[in-house]
Amino acid sequence: MSVLEQALLDWQKDQTNQFFALLETRLEETQTQQDIVKQKYCAAHFNVSVNTLKEWVLQGCPEIRLDSGMVLYSIQAVRRWLLTYQN
Repeated sequence: MSVLEQALLDWQKDQTNQFFALLETRLEETQTQQDIVKQKYCAAHFNVSVNTLKEWVLQGCPEIRLDSGMVLYSIQAVRRWLLTYQN
């Protein structure tokens, strides 16, 4: 393999690594931005009914209740809560 071919391979590898690092950063930003959701979206995210989500709250699942009465959920907080029941 020539020096030029090796240099091109190294450059491609570097570009690929930079791309995946940027992609991972953007995915994390997107997840953070969409973490706080309304009740029906949280239920849909976990593929359960709203009634099941309400039952989870009675069992200790965290929720965000605004003064207006609107109920919101942090997907990450609900996921952490669910994982406490993992065997």
